[in-house]
Order: sequence, then structure tokens, then C-alpha cells
Amino acid sequence: MEEQPACRQSAGVGEAHDSSRLLDQEAGVLQVSEYCKDLLMRGQEEMSVEELRAERYFELKKKKMQEKLLHLKEEEEQLRQELEKKRLQLNVSQNRNSSEPAASESFVINESAAENPAGKSEASSSKRPNDLVLKVDEQRLCLNIQCPGLPVDLKKSEPLTTSKPRENLSPIEETSVESLPSGGCSPLDHATQVDTNSNHLFAVNPCDADVRRRLLENSDIFSSPNFHSQRGSRPVVTERSFLHLGGAVFEIYSTLVDGDGFSVFEASTEDNMVLIKVDSCSTPWDFYQFGRLRSSSAGIGLPLISCFLFDDGCISVYTPPQGHTFTKLTKSAPDELLVGYQAIGLLQLLLQLHSCRLLHAALRPNVLTCCHIVEQQPCCIFPTDWSTSVDLELQQNITSVQHLPSAQPYIHVGLLEPSAPPHLVDLVGVAETVHLLLTNSPMVLVKDADGWQVERFSRDQPCDICTTMWRRFFRTLLNAGRRSPASILTELKEQLESLYL
Repeated sequence: MEEQPACRQSAGVGEAHDSSRLLDQEAGVLQVSEYCKDLLMRGQEEMSVEELRAERYFELKKKKMQEKLLHLKEEEEQLRQELEKKRLQLNVSQNRNSSEPAASESFVINESAAENPAGKSEASSSKRPNDLVLKVDEQRLCLNIQCPGLPVDLKKSEPLTTSKPRENLSPIEETSVESLPSGGCSPLDHATQVDTNSNHLFAVNPCDADVRRRLLENSDIFSSPNFHSQRGSRPVVTERSFLHLGGAVFEIYSTLVDGDGFSVFEASTEDNMVLIKVDSCSTPWDFYQFGRLRSSSAGIGLPLISCFLFDDGCISVYTPPQGHTFTKLTKSAPDELLVGYQAIGLLQLLLQLHSCRLLHAALRPNVLTCCHIVEQQPCCIFPTDWSTSVDLELQQNITSVQHLPSAQPYIHVGLLEPSAPPHLVDLVGVAETVHLLLTNSPMVLVKDADGWQVERFSRDQPCDICTTMWRRFFRTLLNAGRRSPASILTELKEQLESLYL
């Protein structure tokens, strides 16, 4: 009995200093709880043991994540310094050997966000998941970054591709792709970014203005009588206005194309209806490419082109041959016979382009124009915009479709293999263009046992000769494989001519 007050006193002291101590008054035994009441009762909020464990877990995880991000940023900064040093070294080397002017400018990034598979030791892999590797080979400076599921800020790096406004995207980029093995993802989601789930290397944009400027340094186009170098800023061109250029006056009627950094207008002089392209790029790439096309075809049916180069852009003027006129491809109501003529003209255009090793790489109705004598079929078709085009004679590093920004949507959905010949992107462009002209709707891809086909011509339909022809037309273009693009174009052209001419 005398010891009970002492026990109660001890219990009182324990409760005052440690809320986890409890007194079993009946047994007179001092017990210690496994949990802290102060943590379980935080203010007015009662916390469960599981909540406390989760809170501690996420705090530790957040701390580790911050440390890892800080480490990656430090490595990234170190890598940038090394890259700058390598660039300087390569520039010095390039000045000594000018035979490869664009070699040091190719900047390649390979990002992989995949972690090591469960149970796979670091020793079994040649590189750890967060390795940063810098190497220089004979053709380009390579940067290989692998990050285990963490975002890495590469905003200061050189751009891989130039994003496009939605109105200029391919129809296949604007519509969801149905019946695809990947679950029907739209190629638009990956049109202007690097695929971080693949190991493919994507070179710097071959359509970059600086790249093209270096390619044209030794060109003879600047001595052409149709090339005019102008001082000062490019004049502002709007509808219902007059443009004074090279001693001529052009009356601007309407806008045919309003693209990314350029516009194409319909205009007239005292003698002709003309097309005028106003470009914010000060590299005369259109003038060079169109001149290559015209010389390869002896200029038959193609217009003349003049270029006026300003400090902040250039203006190209397309003048039709005598007796010819310009018309658009698209009509309010599709005409199958007319589309047949236009398809023949498109195939002929591609044969001419590829024969002189040119790729347009983004054939669309809005950048294509017919130049023809009234009632003469098939018409001569040519592009008024060459922004996406490449010259395989000058750009010999482009050996497959994976080097072309415009081909990335097709690669993503599996329509084109990354190692496929670069010419195949133009075959898909013809398929998209003809489908839009024929159906007045974007092309939707489906895949069956025989390969790729457009959804519109994959269903059971009446087997008339025209339907059968178009079904074969699209399937051939979309499943070129390793066949020669020239043989495919020639074969389809002959088949269409036998049906429509």
C-alpha cells in the first residue's frame, strides 16, 4: 500500500514527459507504448500509423529525387561546357578542311527514359541508366543521354525540329489513326518531338535556314539573271495592294496559302497572272530547288521563277509560260476524272524530282499548283513552297526517312521503318494528296493481313474498275517496302494513263 503513491508519482512524471508511457493502475506496472501520441495526434488532426509511414516514405523519396535532379543538372552543365569545347575544336578543324562544310554542325541526341529491368544488375549493362556519353565521330558530334524516368531540361540545347502550326499539318497528322496496333494514337502527338522510347538518332533539322545557307555558299544561283539581291527590308505584302518589284508592278488579289513564315498570293501584272511567295527566310532555297527541277525537265510546262532577296526574307515570283494559266488542285466537289489527271501529274512530278535527287517531303494540295493550257490534260503540277524539301546531292548524310522531320509521324505509327529510303516519304505524300482530292477527307490508315491501306478503300465495295484501281493505287504507295520508288511511280502512272487517258 505504501508503494502505490510512488508508482502514481512515477506515472505522473512519465505522462508529463512522455505521452507514450502508460500506467496499468490495477497491476501497478509501468508500460511503454510502441507509438508516440504526439505524432498520432498532431494538433486537431488524428494521424493513423499508415499515414505517418506514407508521409515519411514520400519525404525520403522527394529528397532523393531532388538530389538526383541536382546531380543531373550539374552533369548537364559540365556536358554543355565539353560540347562547346568540342564545337570550337571542330570549327578549327573544319576551317582547315572545307570539303565537309556541314559535318561539325550535325548535333545528334539519343534520349532513353527506360530504367534497368527488374533484377538486372548494373554490371550486366555496358552503361548505367543515367550515363551521359559524349563522343565525336567522322560525321557528327553525338550526345547520348539516358535518364531513369526523370525530366531533363534541354531547353538550351540546339532545336531538333521546328514546330509547325496546326493549319499546315498533314491530314494524317490531324486525324486519329484507327485500327493501329498501338491503340489508335494520333501521329500528331509525336510529330515535332524526339521519341524518347526508341534508340533512333535524330539529326538536327536538315531544313534549318543556316544549314541551307552553308549548302548554297558555292552555288551559282547568285549569278543567275533571275536572281536579284535587294538592300533593306522585305516589303509588306497584303491582299488588295500593289507591290513594286524589279521595275514591275504587281496587283495582289488573294491569299492562296498562309503558312509557317510564308504566304503565297495570287497576283497579276499588265501581261500575266502570277503567283508570289513571300518568305521570312532569307535563304533562296525555293529558287534553288525549283531551278533544279526545271533544268531536269527542260522546263516543259513549268513556269519561270524570279527571286528577290532582302535582308529579312525573300520574294519568289512564278510566271507561267505563254498560253498557260495557274489553277488550284482542289475543287468544291471532287471529280474522279479530274483527280485521275491530277494523280498522273503528281506521279510525273515525283519522277522528275527523284530523277535529280530532290525530295519535297511534304506534298499537300495547298502547296501544289497546276500550270496548263486550258482543257489540256494531264496538267503540269509544281510546288509553290519548298520549305520541307531536301537535296540529296548536297545533303548526302540523309540516307533514310529517320533523318526527315516530316517523316516522324509515319515512323511513329509504323507506316515507315526508320531505315526506309528517304524517297518513300514522298510516296506517302502522293497518297495523302490524292486521297484528299478524291474524297475531300483526310487519309485514315488501317492495317490488315496484306499491309497498310486507307480506311476508305479497305471495306467491301463494288468491284468496279475505278474502285479497284484506287485500292491498288493506295496499297502500292503505302507498302513500298524495298521496291524502287521509280519503278512504283512508273507502274502506277502507266496504270492510271491506261484508265483515264
